[in-house]
Amino acid sequence: MILDSKRLAIAVTLLLLATGSWWLTRTVGVPEKIFDGKARHDPDYTIEDFTTTVMNEEGRRRYILAATRLIHYGDDGSSDLEQPYLIQSPDGSTPVHTRADKGWIPKDGHQILMSGNVHSAQGRDPKRAGGEIRTDRMKILLDK
Repeated sequence: MILDSKRLAIAVTLLLLATGSWWLTRTVGVPEKIFDGKARHDPDYTIEDFTTTVMNEEGRRRYILAATRLIHYGDDGSSDLEQPYLIQSPDGSTPVHTRADKGWIPKDGHQILMSGNVHSAQGRDPKRAGGEIRTDRMKILLDK
């Protein structure tokens, strides 16, 4: 086999292309996915027959929140509620009772998003006639 310059150039070119391909797959390849659990949205705890009472600065009850189940998610700090029941006690007024099929509380806990057969009612008092709201979705701001 005679090694002339044309065959040598082809061999060197093929060797360079093979080396370049090998190097390219090592440096630019898709990185392996590292599973650290941060992308999961799994509950970290569940509370059955959940009830909490929140007081204002003067020690009076602001609201009571109850649910048949609270499911808390540690990745984003949110909570799901099953059959939530909220009793808000505005100052100088009759309580507002709100029920729904489902509820969601974000991490900050300053609001509740209720959905599914939402029913909110407030009784009559000397200042207000009271009333009732039925809807499919309701956002309730708890700090107001």
